[in-house]
Amino acid sequence: MKKLRILLLSTAMTVSLSAQISFTNKTRLLTPVEHYSGVAIAITDMNGDGLNDIVRLSQGTGLNIQFQTEPGKSFSTSIITPVDNAWGMCAADVNNDGLGDVLAGGFYDGVKIVKSNSNGTFSTQNITLPQTFVQGVNFADINNDGWLDAFVCHDDSTSRIFGNNGNGTFTYQPTWIDMTGSYSGNYGSVWSDVNNDGYLDLYVAHCREGMNNTFDPPRINELFLNNGDYTYKRDLANESGLRIGAQSWTADFGDIDNDGDFDCFITNHDVNSQLLENDGAGHFTDITLAAGFVSEIQGLPIQGVFRDFDNDGFTDIIVAGEKHYIFHNNGDKTFSAIANPFDAKEIESFAIGDLNDDGFQDVYAGYAYIYNQISCTNADVLWINNGNDNHFYGLNLHGQQSNLNGVGAKIRLYSSLGIQTREVRSGESYGISNSLQIHFGLGQVTQIDSVVVNWPSGVRDVIYHPEMDQYATLHEGGCIISPTSMIPDGPTVFCTGQSVGLSISDTFSNYHWSTGNTTANITATTQGLYYVTVTNTEGCTVVAGPINVVVDPVQIPLIHALSDSIFCEGDEVVLVSSEAASYLWNTGETTQSIAVSQSGNFTVSVQGLCSPFNAAPYHVQMLGSVLPTAIPDTVEMGESATLIATGDQIAWYSSLNTPAILSLNDTLLTPPLDTTTTYWVTNTLTYNIPKEFVGMVNHEGGVSSENGYNGGLIFDCFKAFILEKTKVYASVAGNRKIELLNSNGDVLQSKIVNIPTGTSIITLNFDVPVGTDLSLTTNKAFNQTNVGSAGPKLRRSNDGCSFPYEIPTVVKIKISSADCEHYYYFYNWQVGFHDYECESDRVPVTAVVKEPSSTAPLPAWAAGLSIFPNPTEGTVHLDIQDFAGGDLSAAVKNAQGQTLQVRTFNAPAGNASFSTDLGLLPAGIYWLELAGKDGVAQRKVVIH
Repeated sequence: MKKLRILLLSTAMTVSLSAQISFTNKTRLLTPVEHYSGVAIAITDMNGDGLNDIVRLSQGTGLNIQFQTEPGKSFSTSIITPVDNAWGMCAADVNNDGLGDVLAGGFYDGVKIVKSNSNGTFSTQNITLPQTFVQGVNFADINNDGWLDAFVCHDDSTSRIFGNNGNGTFTYQPTWIDMTGSYSGNYGSVWSDVNNDGYLDLYVAHCREGMNNTFDPPRINELFLNNGDYTYKRDLANESGLRIGAQSWTADFGDIDNDGDFDCFITNHDVNSQLLENDGAGHFTDITLAAGFVSEIQGLPIQGVFRDFDNDGFTDIIVAGEKHYIFHNNGDKTFSAIANPFDAKEIESFAIGDLNDDGFQDVYAGYAYIYNQISCTNADVLWINNGNDNHFYGLNLHGQQSNLNGVGAKIRLYSSLGIQTREVRSGESYGISNSLQIHFGLGQVTQIDSVVVNWPSGVRDVIYHPEMDQYATLHEGGCIISPTSMIPDGPTVFCTGQSVGLSISDTFSNYHWSTGNTTANITATTQGLYYVTVTNTEGCTVVAGPINVVVDPVQIPLIHALSDSIFCEGDEVVLVSSEAASYLWNTGETTQSIAVSQSGNFTVSVQGLCSPFNAAPYHVQMLGSVLPTAIPDTVEMGESATLIATGDQIAWYSSLNTPAILSLNDTLLTPPLDTTTTYWVTNTLTYNIPKEFVGMVNHEGGVSSENGYNGGLIFDCFKAFILEKTKVYASVAGNRKIELLNSNGDVLQSKIVNIPTGTSIITLNFDVPVGTDLSLTTNKAFNQTNVGSAGPKLRRSNDGCSFPYEIPTVVKIKISSADCEHYYYFYNWQVGFHDYECESDRVPVTAVVKEPSSTAPLPAWAAGLSIFPNPTEGTVHLDIQDFAGGDLSAAVKNAQGQTLQVRTFNAPAGNASFSTDLGLLPAGIYWLELAGKDGVAQRKVVIH
């Protein structure tokens, strides 16, 4: 083998050195899009169609399968009965029926075997004894009888083996491997032929908190070597060099230098993670420093897996946990950390496989918190590899004497790149299961010399010069078949009464469709996932498809607003429909968007492929305004006018468009005027928005306050609001400083509140701005001084938490500062809103300056004229000093000069007094014109 490697490497090595590793978020292809996994994730072919599917656990419990369909198309979804909170999961075909099955388990809740049935349902075997705290898990044919057995790492004692009874059921087998003296702390396990003798060995990574001596047995990683007869011996003498006493979490085996053997990567928590090179006989040398890994991995890594992500022919390494990394294999046994190809969130766990059938390895990423705390805010992401122009070769194995998936098979590919070596494994690293599909990156290699497959049964198949850039299907014994395509003769999305013909691009001896048909082509009239198993003349089978046929697609439109849907009269909001072939709004408009300036419920009908669909009504509220009632004034030249307006909130302006306000009073007293002048007035109405409530209503669970921890709530604000009040439960009385922080931890607002023992409603009145990742908490230092602990001694909930809590379009409380399982301190938020103020249009009000009169002299007594009360609500009194005597005519005129009332008084010369009742006149400004024998005097009178 070594000689062959030298010959191969002496030829021209053609590797793409410039290929970049990058990914695109394609989570929109999954249902639901927002899914939250724990550590346990799997990728495998669940329905036997030759394509990788995603097996995931919603909130770590609800089993959800995403079936791959056509490249770039949405996955098909199946939701299965919950399996409790799983820490480990692996997937493979345990009953050799061609369908994928799943093992999942967690904290002493049983080891569950979920098996696929041919009718699309699932059956579960729950193995409850011996009780087990499940960690890493694997399917492997431990006794090589052609049926996959289960290996389960146990956190608190010896790991468990469950033997397959030859029908997909399992029985505990404690004697298959002598693990006497094997202790707790079993975390990551991997079955691999580490010494190249053709037999599967077992390696278990150990970690045990509180044990600081590297020689403590629960800390020492253990290798169990297969004796060739499927009995196993522990490598107590450490001949392998793998008996490591670090706090190790996982191990994985992969060929980093294309020399035909498996090297080892181990993630550690207390020292550097390690890369060890295999000498070909199972003796390992630590090359961590030389490979460039020292101090590269920060935080707590809990996953580490070999995969070739850029198809250059050399296996890279992906790490996840508190931080994620991809280390690119430079082809010389050194690695370089590449720039983050994902987003800023740290991937905690993952599963790997080709999820769009393009020959590149994709990543399904979970964003839980160490070690298995489900995130309520960071949903899983499907990261599709963007690929490059490098070649690949892949195999789907189909066992005959061996287990059907070929788990445990070792595959070597010979080319100018060397001897690339792969192995089929179900369950790797820590609690995850990657694709069973064999994948080789080939760089710019143009020809493969051969591919050698060593099956668990001992059968050896050799494929010479296979065609590249394909996933071929190899049946144990040498029968190989290339992939074939299913061809629709028309659209695969259509209406009832229509159909699509499905056929195969090549000719075969036999056909077996997922519908049960056995003809070369079929006509699909109903909705579903269609695929066909075809058989060639040599008896080899391969699956073509699937194609997802959709009948009468549901295309309900969604409406969203481009601005606030509550607005004042004179403004508007634009409503936009999701894209469709045509639109008909209930306003009669036929465009994708409409401008709305009135209150109402607005909906749109769109024409779907087969029928129209109506959007849910979208409510718009226009807040009206009321014009003020204004009273003009007429004055003599040089006098000040008194302009009066009535309304809710009056504002005066000097012109139609000026922003400057002259006065906010009902009455405007102008400066002395020489010419007629127009002023402008508005009226503002204030609308109060009803208060709303959000958050956990009451405390639930234990009464602990976790005094050593200062917790809080993390939330997003979509529309500014006032956090008026909240409920708290205090174990001791005292002052607390409540703080509103932004995403950087800066204090936006704070308030010191004296909180008595027991349940209290506290007033905060925090103005909360629009923003993401805001938090409501207490001041740790203030707590220490005032209540004697870092925490505020306020009760938190550890039961009944159901994040997120939200008021749509306003606020979403996403998670506590600790996790999804706890709710800290602040219950039943009372949310108030800033009032809407709607100002009316401006109304002109004119101050008229009278032209000077030359016909009527001003009498001498005008200087001593007194009118009171003024303003008046009815009667006015007139006092005249030095009256000339005789008749006095008193005429009341409005601002337009119309005479409304005339009375005549008679008095002797001297001081005179008169009274007149104006109570029948409406409120306003009037002129009182007094005419005697010696002249006319005018005075302004205001009636309220």
